[in-house]
Amino acid sequence: MLLGSFSPIVSRVLNRVEELKPELISVTSNLIRFQTVSPPSNTLECAEYIKSYFESAGLEVSFHAREKEKVNVHVRVPGGSDRTLIWLGHLDVVPAGMREKWRHNPFGGVVEGEKIYGRGASDMKGSCAAAVIAAKVLSEINEKNRATVDFWFTCDEEVGSPDGTRWLVKEGLIQGDACVIGDSLSKSPREPYIDVGCKGYLRLRLRAFGKTAHGSMPFYGDNAIDKLLQAIEQVKRVGGYRLKLPAELEDSIRSSINYLLKNRDLTEERKNAIEGAFHYPTVSLTMISGGIKVNVIPDYAEASFDIRITPGVNPEVVAEKLRELISNFESSEIKAEVISLESGYYERWDSEFAMNLRKAVEISTGMPPKPKILLGATDAIPIKRSLGIPCLGFGAGIEELAHAPNEYVTVEGLISAAKAYAVLPLLF
Repeated sequence: MLLGSFSPIVSRVLNRVEELKPELISVTSNLIRFQTVSPPSNTLECAEYIKSYFESAGLEVSFHAREKEKVNVHVRVPGGSDRTLIWLGHLDVVPAGMREKWRHNPFGGVVEGEKIYGRGASDMKGSCAAAVIAAKVLSEINEKNRATVDFWFTCDEEVGSPDGTRWLVKEGLIQGDACVIGDSLSKSPREPYIDVGCKGYLRLRLRAFGKTAHGSMPFYGDNAIDKLLQAIEQVKRVGGYRLKLPAELEDSIRSSINYLLKNRDLTEERKNAIEGAFHYPTVSLTMISGGIKVNVIPDYAEASFDIRITPGVNPEVVAEKLRELISNFESSEIKAEVISLESGYYERWDSEFAMNLRKAVEISTGMPPKPKILLGATDAIPIKRSLGIPCLGFGAGIEELAHAPNEYVTVEGLISAAKAYAVLPLLF
């Protein structure tokens, strides 16, 4: 739709979000105070707070839960068009870690200047608060051509969403024509980025078997750790396998690389690794174990790898390359097992939905956003897999603060996200 026909309404939406700035700050602070740590992903009290807020605004709220305390919240803001937009975010947070590393109580929701501190402020209570305000603003706007918006606040994204998004889509509860993922981070609200996709992954386990002996007499044993180390080197070689990527993804890849290169204090080695992080699989040896005692030759050892693969490439292609690399080592003494794999996904930067969100973000921030591909995964994966609809990410959080001590979200970021979430349904 043409932006011009909505300009007066867009202006009303933007002004209304500004008027609700104190309320937005208050909602953010209040959400942070609920200790929705995963595990155990207990979101019941937080969900009750959101329900109370929405009901006071005249909106109907429903709870969906497979387990009593792991509550997913749904609120629908009806529109006049035949299209439904999904906004999806999570209420759970990771543990706060060591209290002494925090300036403030990690669950205090302390407001200091233009920042609100606390665990989950950036990931992602801030974006949830922005969505709450956007829903209220949209409920006040009578626009017959506006899309219906389903807002979903889920319970357990930080532990893989078994009782949140994955369960909701399996039950057919989440339905719509396109989805905005609020679980999205950037360097600064003054340099907006939209997540156009995320990498897939392959999890691999290596197991090595040997024979025990006294540590002083290794010639009587068969060292499983030595075998494992040799196999590990073969697995790492897959990081040199150049991926065949869709040409339409190159601009988003370049933008993603430039985004990562903005990180401070990067060594040349790390810069080179970032340059190759999309054209090659990234191979991380994340777990290793073996041995039972310092003076015993180990008869068993194992290692696990987290291998990330750029969207547009089937992980099975990389799995086959791995099998080829370790085929000379694999025997009764060395076993390789693919534990799990999942493809990533991407949206074209020039797609209709991307153009709509780009407009909404530029209207809200005053700056044209850039695309980036996430190195990790979000709840966009189960949405994309189950519904096959476009999924893009935009949020209020700051990347380097997620899961870190002294996490905060800026008021500027909150306002920008709330405006974008409220403007997008007018364009969609």
